[in-house]
Amino acid sequence: MAIVMLILILPTMVLAQGFTNNNIPDYMKNAPNWGSSNDLIAFVKILINWFFYALLIIALFMLIWVGYIYVTSGGDTKKTGKAASNLGYILMGIAIALIAKGLIYVVCNIVTGASDICTF
Repeated sequence: MAIVMLILILPTMVLAQGFTNNNIPDYMKNAPNWGSSNDLIAFVKILINWFFYALLIIALFMLIWVGYIYVTSGGDTKKTGKAASNLGYILMGIAIALIAKGLIYVVCNIVTGASDICTF
């Protein structure tokens, strides 16, 4: 239980450190200029990333839940079968999300012809 809590708290601790002018990461230096004409593109990129990472977090919790169902099934074939089928659905959903994320990048490169615009 302590390991799970550490995994959940660690990102908050890392993000709470803050940045000074000397240690700002490169991806933050090139943050979108919200007053430019690229507002919509920047918003769509941020929205896609939020949905993608939210899906991965939900999938992680679903994997933990399926593992719990499998461990507590007590040898009941209905419960283990249900856990196995749910595991297949979760893995299929993750695979589809990864393919969709890659497909967005490929289509953006084909349409724009520039890889510097298509950084997600």
